Amino acid sequence: MSTFKCKMCGGEIEFEQGATVGVCDSCGTKQTLPRLDDDRKANLYDRANHFRRNNDFDKAMGIYEQILNEDGTDAETYWSLVLCRYGIEYVEDPATHKRVPTVNRAQYTSIFDDDDYKSALKYADGYQRSIYEEEAKAINEIQKGILEISQKEEPFDVFICYKETDNSGRRTPDSVLANDLYHQLTQEGFKVFFSGITLEDKLGTAYEPYIFAALNSAKVMVVIGTKPEHFNAVWVKNEWSRYLALVKKSGGKKVLIPAYRDMDPYDLPEEFSHLLAQDMSKLGFMQDLIRGIRKIASVDEPKAAVKETVVVNSGSSSVEPLLKRAFMFLEDREWEEADKYCEKVLDIDPENAKAYLGKLMAECCVRRKEDLKDCRESFDDSSNFEKVVRFGDKQLVDELESYSDHIFERNELNRKTKIYNEATANMNSANTEEKFKAAANKFESIHGFKDADEKRRQCLEKAEESRNNAVYDSAIKDMSVDTIKYYEDAIGRFESIRGWRDADQKIIECRDGIAGIKKQEEAKRIAAQKAAEKKKRILSIAISAVIAVVAFVLVLIKVIIPNSKYNAAVELMESGKYQDAIVAFEEMNGYKDSAKKIDECEYQKALSFYENGEYKNAAIAFGGVGDHKDARERSFALWNDIAERQTIDCSGGHTVGLKSDGTVVAAGDNEDGQCNVSDWTDVVAIACGDWHTVGLKSDGTVVAAGNNKYGRCNVSDWTDVVAIACSGGHTVGLKSDGTVVAAGDNEDGQCDVSDWTDVVAIACGGGHTVGLKSDGTVVAAGGNGYVKFGVSDWTNIVAVACGYDHTVGLKSDGTVVAVGDNIYGQCDVSDWTDVVAIACGSDYTVGLKSDGTVVAAGYNGTGRCDVYTDVVAIACSAWHMVGLKSDGTVVAAGDNEDGQCDVSDWTNIKLPNSAKQG
Repeated sequence: MSTFKCKMCGGEIEFEQGATVGVCDSCGTKQTLPRLDDDRKANLYDRANHFRRNNDFDKAMGIYEQILNEDGTDAETYWSLVLCRYGIEYVEDPATHKRVPTVNRAQYTSIFDDDDYKSALKYADGYQRSIYEEEAKAINEIQKGILEISQKEEPFDVFICYKETDNSGRRTPDSVLANDLYHQLTQEGFKVFFSGITLEDKLGTAYEPYIFAALNSAKVMVVIGTKPEHFNAVWVKNEWSRYLALVKKSGGKKVLIPAYRDMDPYDLPEEFSHLLAQDMSKLGFMQDLIRGIRKIASVDEPKAAVKETVVVNSGSSSVEPLLKRAFMFLEDREWEEADKYCEKVLDIDPENAKAYLGKLMAECCVRRKEDLKDCRESFDDSSNFEKVVRFGDKQLVDELESYSDHIFERNELNRKTKIYNEATANMNSANTEEKFKAAANKFESIHGFKDADEKRRQCLEKAEESRNNAVYDSAIKDMSVDTIKYYEDAIGRFESIRGWRDADQKIIECRDGIAGIKKQEEAKRIAAQKAAEKKKRILSIAISAVIAVVAFVLVLIKVIIPNSKYNAAVELMESGKYQDAIVAFEEMNGYKDSAKKIDECEYQKALSFYENGEYKNAAIAFGGVGDHKDARERSFALWNDIAERQTIDCSGGHTVGLKSDGTVVAAGDNEDGQCNVSDWTDVVAIACGDWHTVGLKSDGTVVAAGNNKYGRCNVSDWTDVVAIACSGGHTVGLKSDGTVVAAGDNEDGQCDVSDWTDVVAIACGGGHTVGLKSDGTVVAAGGNGYVKFGVSDWTNIVAVACGYDHTVGLKSDGTVVAVGDNIYGQCDVSDWTDVVAIACGSDYTVGLKSDGTVVAAGYNGTGRCDVYTDVVAIACSAWHMVGLKSDGTVVAAGDNEDGQCDVSDWTNIKLPNSAKQG
């Protein structure tokens, strides 16, 4: 018997090999089965059906198409494509408890005319065909009902697509932004589809007719999001992917506008790459969007009844002199007086457009109306401008809007020019594949500007050249080793760049080298064979002699030689050559007390490090000895003296502080229990992720609180830990012997740290981990290549810190180096000096100077980079920053939506080692 997952409920269906129809054990539904030739195809079907059952129809269709490419005669695959195209979801009928179809992607095309449906019938057997036809009739009837309802709906101008709630059921920031946009567009007279309001009086099972009608009638869709995963949420993507298909068929009559905030535009869905996305945090965004929608929707005037007022009430003798005085004050640059006289006009005529124009000119400090076009920033957000538009005549409104357009176009030109110049400079200085690609990405962000597209193409060509040269050089290096394995590695590299320089010739040379080595090995084999035959001839002669010496050899091997080696190893140990002695004792495989002697040598080596002032190496060495003598106590004592442990830390929504008595305080978002730390005691260090908090206890164990997604809080079995660090998805611990442990999300390899040694400090980024070694070099793990390989040449580093996509190192001379994403200038730290500590947010970097002041680089949204004084320690999150002052109090700057900056009453926070020593 074989099994298959039910396409309706996910239960198990058992069937005999070759069957085309089966019955689900869970829901009892009789249904058609695919042709399952092998396990791979079965796995593909299970994966596709999983996506379809979860309404991710586009992903499911992609897998079904893959199956069809391999077998174009499987009826069930064609039927599955039909189910995806019409968005079929099977729900339980409460009366009959049977699974019945619902339609989530209505079409104007009847299911009976669908090509995939016809193909399903063509390749189906009799049993399958009857089920397909019966179900198609039910789907067709549902479609008719949807079309009947949708045809009665009034057409919409705009469709707002957004994610209403997050995975915890909380309202998203996207829904707030969408609600604001809905009210703005409605006030402008547009007919807007906004599910939170439009569907509030509809039954949950009856949404599709209204969504279908709105998608087909709306001329504009605005897709709003603040996180990449919100854009790709199943129902959000279901709406915009359907609308994109309508856009392609509309011949330019429909437009989709992505609108993002608080995220990198490069993280938008790939399907939006050809669209002009809008940044909702940009000044004037709403006015630009409304003006664009008005043009697309061909709405010259708002649909709502808006009172039109002429520019000047020329018949009012009491207003004219006041206006004349106001504009004379504007000519004399007396802005306050001009505004005052315009207010006097409005007291008489509250809808006087010219008075609002005067107030706008005073607000912008311009003498003449036409000077408004030279304003530094757009005046679209001004309430005075809005009232000019509301009460002014068409000529005045068109004139002011042309000024606003001029400002936007000028500023946009300046923005693109700045990016173009930066990208050109980066291109000219680039010498690696990663740097050329970074420059190409900048050129791509200003697609169509000057020769940006051509320079992007050149950068990508240079990146490919750099990659090919790097591969070539690596292959040449492999060739120089002159072994079969390295020759084979070199051949693999040369084959990946065939046609590049003399790579093809080098492949021939490598194969010749392999042939030469094999020839030498064959000659050696023949010589060895001859020698073996010669030995065989004399073996009989030697047997008697061998028997005679066997007894002596046994004594020699078992007693004389081991004892001699043991005594030699003891002499090495007693002469202070501990490493040589360790090697000698290890070769004895447990002879006498050699294992204990090894521990003693390790202990003495650690002592020598300590006596020479090499405290980091001593701490690691003592930690590696374990329970020998007082090694464990010495290791922890040293780490307590040298480790720069976090006593304050913060994440996106909460802040944690370690008090001098070993207890912990917290402020901010506690949705996932990340602030449940009030009962912690005997803590010596803390660290924060976005949704969890970790504490290091004085005995080397670790505690954690908060959301345990990915297993990031699975740290209760850790021992001998001396330092900790966290990111949003994973947790890392430094052990007393210089090795590293990790728990949590490892999608990018950020937890692959088990082979690290001699590490003295650690830091975590969004998808990577960084370790500082005792010799001042840095190692990294994770999927972020340009961060990982960018730190390999760092030297003289004394501290490390990580942002989401960048890494920062503090050098022993007080200067700072950085590598990684620099879109907001977060890596522009090369001119910093006299720095004693560093910290990173997701897109900014902070340095603490020796005089207690703070410097910062990168994005300063929410004012999180505002500097402090008299600070001895710093910590950063994505949205706020905290500083520990020398008196044990804490200051904070940035976003305080969840109360994460409410730390002004904290006292007696433990000072870090550097502060105590300074």
